[in-house]
Amino acid sequence: MPKVSEKHRAARRDQIVDAALRCFSTRGFQRTSMADIIAESGLSAGAIYGHFESKQQLVIAVAQRILGNRMAEFGSRLETGELPPPSFMLRLMMEGLRGELRDTGVLLQLWGEAVTDPEMSGLIGPIFQRVRGLIGPYLHRWATERRGLGGEAAEVWANDVIMVVIGIAQGYVVQSALLPGFDGEAYLRGVSAILDGDPA
Repeated sequence: MPKVSEKHRAARRDQIVDAALRCFSTRGFQRTSMADIIAESGLSAGAIYGHFESKQQLVIAVAQRILGNRMAEFGSRLETGELPPPSFMLRLMMEGLRGELRDTGVLLQLWGEAVTDPEMSGLIGPIFQRVRGLIGPYLHRWATERRGLGGEAAEVWANDVIMVVIGIAQGYVVQSALLPGFDGEAYLRGVSAILDGDPA
């Protein structure tokens, strides 16, 4: 039997993750079964389980893809032109999320699972650490270049603000998922008023 190349394995994993993402986006995490993902992918159960042992592993694969895409966009934007304000970076992240997830409410389901499921909590924790690793250096640079802070002061400011920025992003996800008629533009204007302005 010919050996399966790593490129072929990666393509097959992508196919499975694509199917899982479609299922999670349309049915939600709780209502999606492995059977749903198998049917959506068009592959056999053996092909799926040869790459992912559980739905939880697929959740992490989906989250890593989405986060990887956001990190790529974030990094690309930072490399070109003038340093954008925090509200723009939040917009970039939220628009990317909404583009990949038809319903951001699926994120609330995953966060809810993490409250009572130690395995899910253990899987989601490292994702938030990666988010911190993405946002932290940007905030430090913003503190230095736009707030006129230097050295330790810039680091302290970035460390103090980072969890608030993550909370603001989570707030956007929560309100967009739960509140009919949520005004994302107004939300981002509020973010701009809080974070983008000159230091007092």
